[in-house]
Amino acid sequence: MPLSVSGPYQIFPPHSKSSIPLHIYSLNKRTECLILSKYSSYFFTALILILTAFMLINPRETVIAASLGFQLWYSTVFPALFPFFIVAELLVALHFVNLLGIWLEPIMRPVFRLPGCSSLVLVMGFTSGFPVGAILTRKLYDKKMLTADEAERLVSFTNNSSPLFIVGAIGVGMFANPAAGYLLAISHYLSNLLLGLLWRFKAQKPKLSGSSAQGQLRKEDPVFADTNESHEKIASMGKILGDAIKSALNNIFAVGGFIIIFSVLTRMLSFWGFIDMMADGLVKLFTFMHMSYPLAYGLSMGLFEITMGAKTAIAASDPEALPTLLVVSSILAFSGLSIIAQIMSIVAGTPVRLSFYLLARTLQVMLSLAITCVVYRFFFADSIITMGFTPPPIYKVLYSFNAWTFSLYSMLVGLIIILIMLGLAWCKKY
Repeated sequence: MPLSVSGPYQIFPPHSKSSIPLHIYSLNKRTECLILSKYSSYFFTALILILTAFMLINPRETVIAASLGFQLWYSTVFPALFPFFIVAELLVALHFVNLLGIWLEPIMRPVFRLPGCSSLVLVMGFTSGFPVGAILTRKLYDKKMLTADEAERLVSFTNNSSPLFIVGAIGVGMFANPAAGYLLAISHYLSNLLLGLLWRFKAQKPKLSGSSAQGQLRKEDPVFADTNESHEKIASMGKILGDAIKSALNNIFAVGGFIIIFSVLTRMLSFWGFIDMMADGLVKLFTFMHMSYPLAYGLSMGLFEITMGAKTAIAASDPEALPTLLVVSSILAFSGLSIIAQIMSIVAGTPVRLSFYLLARTLQVMLSLAITCVVYRFFFADSIITMGFTPPPIYKVLYSFNAWTFSLYSMLVGLIIILIMLGLAWCKKY
């Protein structure tokens, strides 16, 4: 199944004096999408056939790879994300996101040119990790609380690695140095925030009238229709909780499927030497940077799967810390095709384009590399030393006491951010 989004697109012609009729403009865009979808289908059909051949020829390698992917999902991803999935479903079902939309419109609209309801996506996406931002964005778009442009921009910068993964798994577990985790977290989150601010200049300024023009939205506006419903229409708490758990289970099992299939795909590419060829190409491409082959191999792995790529790059034991940090930072920013496939599967059927999301990841890689260099040179050069060792299993780091404490702190920070934003909105109003 192609990763590119197919189906009806909501086409908005540019605001110019162009004489191209709307129906011709829409037809050309739709034809372009159909052509891209056709070639994508051919490519992924060929890839699936090759993967099937690998599974038949190398059943032992297939079972090992699938087992590793399942262990990663069962021991790490499921307990880390499932509670967040349920909370996200409940916040939407209980109309909390609608209240945030009213309260935080004066903050989100001027800063990101996004509606106030997107503040929940921003906070949850930065504190809980992939793919909570995409799930919430899809729900808000389906409820018509986001336009096509707003949904596309929002999903492009609110899907991040969790603080627990960056500081706990990578910083403490792989680097054996919390300072490395803090540096990577700074570059990762700051680059995505800058990306969101950059997309602000791409957005069209909404045409609001009356009090809405000053950010004081009226409760009768369509975007807040759910808030104005009578309490009699709200389902019982038992049904809301049950529906939230069912939806969260569907999402978490889908994530597990992606992890397992990409684990097998990465093993196939490594077993048949494709990763080696990619690493050789990267070494030649970045000759001026003197990139070592082990680091290039880790970067190649990271293009497909974020965890294995980071582990491989850090285990390369480069004599200098900065090259390793730059490689891991770029892997975190790109997030890997496994994560990208998860995101695009969640937003399938919406106007969110794969090409735009890949552009966002490319821009974040460049921003993250620049931030990592600057912050390392000025603040972390004396505190980070690359360690030569084999990283332990991820779950031994993620579920230690200190890591769980940090996870709780990150959720508390998210709540504090919402309270601060509410305070700023209140001050602006009065």
